[in-house]
Amino acid sequence: MFFFSLVGMFVAGGIRQFFSLVFGFDDPSNAWFIRLNTFLQSLLMFFFPAYCVAGMSESGPSRFLRLQRSSHLFSAIGLAVLIFMVAMPMVSFLMQWNEQMRLPESFKSIEHWMREMEDAAAATTNLLLEEKSVWVLMVNLLLIGVFAAISEEFFFRGVLQQSLAEMVKNKHAAVWITAFLFSIMHLQFYGFFPRLVLGVLLGYLFLYGRNLWIPIAAHFFNNALSLLTVFYFGETDFVLRMENRPLTLAFGCWAAVSLMATLLLFQLYKKRMEDVY
Repeated sequence: MFFFSLVGMFVAGGIRQFFSLVFGFDDPSNAWFIRLNTFLQSLLMFFFPAYCVAGMSESGPSRFLRLQRSSHLFSAIGLAVLIFMVAMPMVSFLMQWNEQMRLPESFKSIEHWMREMEDAAAATTNLLLEEKSVWVLMVNLLLIGVFAAISEEFFFRGVLQQSLAEMVKNKHAAVWITAFLFSIMHLQFYGFFPRLVLGVLLGYLFLYGRNLWIPIAAHFFNNALSLLTVFYFGETDFVLRMENRPLTLAFGCWAAVSLMATLLLFQLYKKRMEDVY
């Protein structure tokens, strides 16, 4: 799968070069160029490699990826979305803590490079979200919400997590290794730990739910909520205060309550899924 992903990266580069030579469409500060690049990466580096590997299985891609229909699917998705909502204070606390991390003086050059990567990612995100039209919002929801959720879940949970579980003979280790790789491959180091936790949540939703549509729906909810918040509220004082909240004791307690509530909801989720299967 990683070989197919590498090939996909080169193919995506070739397609971008084609658009550049034929249409002169090669401005990295153009939001639509960024959307094209994002679509090509999702399609060729995540979706197709995962689908091809799943297609090599004896059961076929749909059964291997666990995309089966179920009468309990919608209730499971509802509970998964609730878990993500309850986990938000904990993830927000981790995000603020991760943002404030500082490396030792001897690693200043590495820290500078990491900050540059983070600033470049933030600038790219701002370009995608700065145009306030319903049409652009729908495109962003389709690209960053729906397609990114499907392609990344196919790759990470559908194929990688299941393959690692077979290799290491430990499903919990597979969840954490997959979440680690999921966070690393986003190349946003000051969001590594919150993204790691989100990857773990998605991994356990898939492990206990045994249906890939559940983490896909939760992933979409997480991405779509961010898009809708920026679209409707923008850089308001409320949003800025939420993003730059200091790491107070009260915030830490709220995050701890969020963690405990998330664990309790996961126990409920696990029990319900065991009753179903």
